[in-house]
Amino acid sequence: MSSLGAEILVSVLSLTAITVMLYASRLRVSTQRVTILLIFVTLTGLYKYDHGERFEQHGFYNLLVFLAIYIPLNLVLGVLYVLWRKVDKFPAYFAVAVLVGGIYVSISLMHYRKVFDQGLRGSFDYSLDECTWSGRNVPAIDLLPAGTQNFWAGSMHCKSEPQRIDANIDENGVLTVHCETPGSNVLIDILPETREWPLRDKDIWSTCNHMVIERTQHLEYYNDIPFVLNDTTQTVVVRCGSSSTLVSRVAPSISKLPVYTPPQDSDTRTPNTTSIRVSPDILHSNRKSPNVIYLMLDAVSRRQFHRQLPRSAHILRTLHQPDVSQITELFRYHSVGFSTNNNTKAMFLGDIYPKKRNTLPIWAYFRDRGYITARVESGCEDWAKEYNGHNYPQQDFAVSNRSLDYELTAPFCLPEFYPSVGNPFGNFKGPYSIIARCLFGRYLHEWAFDYLYKLRRELRPQPAMPQKARKHRPYMITVALMEGHEGTGEVLRTLDDALAAFIKDMRDSGELDDTVLIIGGDHGLHMGLNFAYTQNGRIEHQNPFFAMSVPEWLHQFAGDYQANDNQEQAHPLALNEQRLTTPFELHHTFRVLAEWPEFSSDSWKRSLFYAQKKGRTCDEAGIGAGFCMCKTN
Repeated sequence: MSSLGAEILVSVLSLTAITVMLYASRLRVSTQRVTILLIFVTLTGLYKYDHGERFEQHGFYNLLVFLAIYIPLNLVLGVLYVLWRKVDKFPAYFAVAVLVGGIYVSISLMHYRKVFDQGLRGSFDYSLDECTWSGRNVPAIDLLPAGTQNFWAGSMHCKSEPQRIDANIDENGVLTVHCETPGSNVLIDILPETREWPLRDKDIWSTCNHMVIERTQHLEYYNDIPFVLNDTTQTVVVRCGSSSTLVSRVAPSISKLPVYTPPQDSDTRTPNTTSIRVSPDILHSNRKSPNVIYLMLDAVSRRQFHRQLPRSAHILRTLHQPDVSQITELFRYHSVGFSTNNNTKAMFLGDIYPKKRNTLPIWAYFRDRGYITARVESGCEDWAKEYNGHNYPQQDFAVSNRSLDYELTAPFCLPEFYPSVGNPFGNFKGPYSIIARCLFGRYLHEWAFDYLYKLRRELRPQPAMPQKARKHRPYMITVALMEGHEGTGEVLRTLDDALAAFIKDMRDSGELDDTVLIIGGDHGLHMGLNFAYTQNGRIEHQNPFFAMSVPEWLHQFAGDYQANDNQEQAHPLALNEQRLTTPFELHHTFRVLAEWPEFSSDSWKRSLFYAQKKGRTCDEAGIGAGFCMCKTN
């Protein structure tokens, strides 16, 4: 049990004892009322002191956890007391019920313990000489039916809005709107492009969402006057009567996007002293740079992915297609820090504490090598500012402008979703809310996937294009999805349909033949009942989900290189499925992909394409001793 969980439990038991004493004692009614009033004032004071803005303690959410234990516990005690008074031989009946319930729970836990180890195409293998999760792993959280932890918060569906607006942006940037509400004026909110903003304008705690609101242009739409957007506008909000909708596009057009030339003082293309070059003699190798799509699921453990996203897990299994793509799931993928901070630094920078100033994220590494880079931030934050901002002495530096061709952030800062006043990280609105996260009648992530679909369609050469026009410009897209980051673990379920549809579309479109698709968490859930009170919760916290689909030609190249380089007989990706791995290996995997077909041998051997050391320890993997959850026998 964590110290915070113990504190909450002690508080619950203390208040429960007071409640029982108040009920059982023969105090005057006035004394009872004063005591209850003092309790209420105390809880109100705690809420006022910390209602969610202190991230480390999760403020008001801890109060909700307190109430989620206190109220059911006291209701059960009350019911038991009434039954004890009213029902003859109640102790005997109660003992039988406890016995039957205990047998049912024991059998169920044995089942879920086996389920915990299962994956997409295999399971956690205990027979190998590899580390295993420490402590007694009892997945009691699986006993709770879906929706149990936040059923009281309301529906997990977005409230549908009347579809009275038909709007689209054509290839010339002309916005056309048809409103079905007679007599209503059509208003257009042109959202600002955040890519060129300096770091100082992207502070998640004070400025970013306010800057979006302040820099949004509000114009009226007239049917008889063409509404032409400028070349860089990607998103607009169309409002008509009581209806609103979001319209997005990829701007500027790929055809107008020049090949990026990095400035000399920050060019990441340093010569490799020892490098590997793909041999033209290997028939199955591809000398073209592969596309890369990375979906980061914040705070999603391996088991939580399978628990709450069953449709997506089912579709992921089908990505194992001989001659097209191979799917790999890492069973011992271990986070290297408590929260997003250290884990994303490891994967995007390759270092938790970078010594060099102005360190650029990995997407700059891709852009410098001819990739088109794009990022979707569904939490209204800028990764470089939030997690590496201290590394840039000059806060007027626009990291996104240096490292990205496209960025979509502004729609997720709109006040309809992201609070513009008060606490932006509350429990009932915003990126960490415990209820469905909606914008204009749709799940927030659906708008993100809409834009991602348009990006893919724009970036990939279409069959109708003339052969000479089909230039290969590889792309690297990262998407941050926040549905897993909330204490109940229930909001993640809302992502399943859209994520499954995206994976299926990737499979059916044939894109996996030249695209590396990575879906993974930065860490598991680090709040809530399971994390606070069970060893299983702490194991899940340090075992984020990770799956990667690689094209068949890349899969075969990795196998051939491994066979020629050392004595390992099995495929490196298959070996790494059961070996201790971390976000550091993901970083070097990114570097190899960015440099393809000529890449650093050091990065290759530290990547997931190369078998990591058998029996690897936390110390060898760069995981601190106090944080290590995977212990060697």
